[in-house]
Amino acid sequence: MIEAAGVATRFNLDSLLAGTSVTTPGFRIPIDGGGAAKPAEVRFDAADLYGAKGPQAADIRQDALGDCYFVATLGALAQQRPDAVRGMISFDARTGNFTVRLHDGDGNPQLVQVTQAELEDNLARQGGSTADNTGLDGPIWPAVAETAYAKMHDSNPADGLTEGYNAIANGGWPQDAMQAITGDRGDEIRYSEGFFESENSALDRMAGQVDAALSNGRPVTLWTVPENRSLWDRIRGNEGTQDGLVDNHVYTVQDVHKNADGEWMVTVRNPWSTNMNVGEGHDTASATMEVPLRTLADTGGAEAFTAGPAR
Repeated sequence: MIEAAGVATRFNLDSLLAGTSVTTPGFRIPIDGGGAAKPAEVRFDAADLYGAKGPQAADIRQDALGDCYFVATLGALAQQRPDAVRGMISFDARTGNFTVRLHDGDGNPQLVQVTQAELEDNLARQGGSTADNTGLDGPIWPAVAETAYAKMHDSNPADGLTEGYNAIANGGWPQDAMQAITGDRGDEIRYSEGFFESENSALDRMAGQVDAALSNGRPVTLWTVPENRSLWDRIRGNEGTQDGLVDNHVYTVQDVHKNADGEWMVTVRNPWSTNMNVGEGHDTASATMEVPLRTLADTGGAEAFTAGPAR
């Protein structure tokens, strides 16, 4: 709700995106300042939101901000439901502002306006888009969404978004990000073995759940944690078996399949846009890598997959 000159004006989401105000409650629109005048300079507009192929996970490149849980989830949504990304962001040529639809902790939609200055600030902070690396103006949609998420967590956006970035950029939970982006916390898929269930059967069950989620268009992420070490490894000072993934990190899940040997493999994309300097003996410059699901289960390196809502 916007309070302007003592008059409470409410906006319906679809009408707002079309530029028409109505008297339907339910959305909060935090903005900086009250003016609707067009800014002196508009660097970013609707043409800069997406590349020629539309929203993609490849548009994500996490740099200085520790919000892998959020940007990896953005990448998962772009991969599975690019139209949902398009539907959550709009541009107003009159003001030069973007409007982003996110959700609060109860799943209620929140419309957050992002100004040109706030976008420039995100790039200066080396946020989650590729724009601050390439010097190009797009694809800018990850920076727009990330800025809106920081703004949601800032009690006084008028004085800058440092408080908001401090709140989101020091780690978080994958399900919180899924809810903020989609309005639904999604489902966690964890490895477990039932009574008298073999490891192979448990792996088949887990892989089947992840595969079904991806096949149904659900965005899926993987939350990784430090691998378990055996007592013998601890005594000898060994690291034990390493899965090659960054610990305490969140990845976009792109695929799960069986290889030629019949082993389940998970293809994940690192929001860093590279898998160098991980330090677990499997470094690669590629943003994506395949990891045996059995290794993730045996080492305990996979805390949980998070599967968001379907189309």
